[in-house]
Amino acid sequence: MMKLLSANFFSMLHAKRLWLGAVFMAGFAGIEIWSRHRLVSQGFADANLDESILSFAPLIFVLLPIICGLFINTDYHDGTIRNKLTVGRSRSSVYIANLLIVWLVEIFYAAIHFVVVLVGGIGLTFNNLADTLLRGGLLLLTIAALAAIATFIATLITGRYALVLCALIAIGMMFGSQMMNSMLESPDTTPDYRDVTIITDEDGNTRYEYFDSEGNKYADSDDIPMVPNPGYVHEPLRTIMRKYNDVSPGGQLWEIVQRGHVEWDIEKQERVELVTPVWQLVLYSVLLIVGFTLLGLGIFKRKDLK
Repeated sequence: MMKLLSANFFSMLHAKRLWLGAVFMAGFAGIEIWSRHRLVSQGFADANLDESILSFAPLIFVLLPIICGLFINTDYHDGTIRNKLTVGRSRSSVYIANLLIVWLVEIFYAAIHFVVVLVGGIGLTFNNLADTLLRGGLLLLTIAALAAIATFIATLITGRYALVLCALIAIGMMFGSQMMNSMLESPDTTPDYRDVTIITDEDGNTRYEYFDSEGNKYADSDDIPMVPNPGYVHEPLRTIMRKYNDVSPGGQLWEIVQRGHVEWDIEKQERVELVTPVWQLVLYSVLLIVGFTLLGLGIFKRKDLK
C-alpha cells in the first residue's frame, strides 16, 4: 500500500492540474480576504474570519471531483492501473490508494486556502473559533464523501466522459440541493394579484398598489385574497427532498455553510429556521464513504480491464 501511495503521490505532484487547482484556491482565498478587509473598512461587515475561512468549501466541492476524474482516468489511458496489477498489487489496494490520494489533495487545497486567509487576515479575529473549527471539520468530511463518490465513478468508467460526469454530479448536487432548499421555503398559499405599482411620494417614501386581474385596485394589501401556491411541495415529496438534502453532500454543504436551513411551517404559517443535528451529518457522510467505497471495491474486483 505504501508503494502505491508513494507512486500516486509522486504522479500527482508532477501533474500540472494539481498546481493549477492550487493557484485557483490561492487566488480565490486572496480575493475572499481582500473583499473581507474592504467590507470591514466600509463598515459593512464584522472584523472576523469565521466565514472567510470556510469559504473554501464550494470551490473544492467542484474542483476536487474534476481532479479525481483526471487523475484516475489518466491512469487508465496510460496503462498505469494495469501495470500496478501486473506487478502484484491487489485491486483493493489500487482502489484505496486512489481514494486516499484524492483525500490528500482535498486537505492540500484546504490548507492553501487556510494559510492565505490567515496570513492575509492579520488584524482580523475569529468570532467563534470552536464553532468555525467544527464547521470546517464537517465540511472536510462532507467533501470527503463526495470524493468517495467521484472515485467510485472515475474508477468504474474508463471513458473520457468520466471527468465530465464527476464534474456534473458535483455541480448538480450543489445547485440541486440549493434549489430544493428554496422550494421547501415556499409557502402553501400566495397572494392573488395581477399587477403591482410602486408609488414614491415627494419625501421619498414608497408604497405599493396591487391590482386584480380586472385592473381593480385593492384598498389594502390585507385585502388581497390568498390562493393555493402551485410551487408548494406537498408530502410525501417534501419529506423525500428534505431527507435527500440531509444525506447528499450538496445538501450538507449548504446546511453547514448557512448554519441550517429554512422551511415553511404550514401549521404556524411562517418560515422557520431548522438545523440538522451534527451527529446526523457525520453519520450520513461516513455511511456514504463506506457504502460507495465497498460498492466500488466490489465492482472493481470484477471489472474487465482491457
